[in-house]
Amino acid sequence: MIRIGRLADYGVVILHHLGRVRPARLSVDSLAELTHLPLPTVRKVTRCLADAGLVVSKRGPKGGYQIARAPAAISLAEAITAIEGPIALTDCCAEDGACEIADRCDLAGGWPGINTILMRVLARTSLADLDGFGRSDRPVPPPLRDLLAVPLR
Repeated sequence: MIRIGRLADYGVVILHHLGRVRPARLSVDSLAELTHLPLPTVRKVTRCLADAGLVVSKRGPKGGYQIARAPAAISLAEAITAIEGPIALTDCCAEDGACEIADRCDLAGGWPGINTILMRVLARTSLADLDGFGRSDRPVPPPLRDLLAVPLR
């Protein structure tokens, strides 16, 4: 099963909430309350998002975290990579080439192409596209609509 890690999922949730209140700032306490996530987790995730430049932090009584750009300008690839690092479906796709059997595997050449397709979809899908996706009154975001239009063999 391919899964986005829990912290990356939480990162997208936190960015979503910050995007909804933009340009206001939220404290980690407020984010924890809004997202129903544990405070230590919110602290860890917001630090990663700040290090990646996706959120801006300000100290002091009127401080907190603020989304750095509009949700439409932040891709899911950026959000996930901020928490997880480079996205790789298999060891064949990892930047460090960590696959132990790549030199003997008939499938090693195929996985990087699949990884590229996934990365393109994530890079073309913004936080704004994801907001409300799946509701009957919300159209499928263009990057996903384009992908779903390709007939599967």
